[in-house]
Amino acid sequence: MSELPKTIRNYIDAYNALNVEGMLECLAKNVEFQNISNGEVNAHTHSKEEFEKLSRAGVTAFSSREQTVTQFMTVSSITLVEIEYKAVIAADLPNGWKAGQELAFSGASAFELDNDKVIKLIDQS
Repeated sequence: MSELPKTIRNYIDAYNALNVEGMLECLAKNVEFQNISNGEVNAHTHSKEEFEKLSRAGVTAFSSREQTVTQFMTVSSITLVEIEYKAVIAADLPNGWKAGQELAFSGASAFELDNDKVIKLIDQS
């Protein structure tokens, strides 16, 4: 079985550690990011700077979060990753989530790499 590409492994490790700088190290300057939940795009960025703003806001929402890769497949420059996600909300949020609430769901991410940097990331849950 092949191994998860190192860039993606490093990104997920940084994500789980709430380490925005570590996540950014894995991204190309012109990275495109989309988050799709229940079939709707609820976040979309077109640069590393936009992604950083979104990520910094995101880490304050959680006291902990963990993505666990359950399986993946790489074809050419694209790796599809199935993920089990767990998180604990840090503070009450406008969407109705409450501090201390635990989240758990399954999702998938598509990472496109170029020169060992993520140039496109689509998260779906």
